[in-house]
Amino acid sequence: MIRGKWQDPDAAKKEPRADRTISVRLTEAELAELDAQIEGLGLNRNRALRIAARRIGGFLEVDGETVEALRAINRQLAGVATNINQIAHSANRTHDPDYRAFMAQRAELGRILIETRGALQRILELGARREDGLARLTAAAGPEGAGGPQ
Repeated sequence: MIRGKWQDPDAAKKEPRADRTISVRLTEAELAELDAQIEGLGLNRNRALRIAARRIGGFLEVDGETVEALRAINRQLAGVATNINQIAHSANRTHDPDYRAFMAQRAELGRILIETRGALQRILELGARREDGLARLTAAAGPEGAGGPQ
């Protein structure tokens, strides 16, 4: 998600080449803290700063495990929806619906919706962290705003 709009997931996999360069002045303490934070992660400074910029920019980056969970849930929802439609079609044709099958599918749908809610909550928590990043930037700007002392 960029600026509140969903992006094509295939396009998101093909991260655009970073072709813009910026300079950032840091104090020795700030640089030491940045290096300490990224040292154990195997990131270089460039990648770490790009991640930070993407976070506050509103890019929604979901980990692979969550994406796979959502895909599996989506397949399950499609299957349950198909089964419920078949039950409804049969009930309309025979005027004698199989209520046991319907109730079993209804229970399965409830289970899948709970899984979906959990996966979506993980995504929303990522969004909350992005909002926190932007709030920290806003607070850091202080009353002077973007044009204030750096």
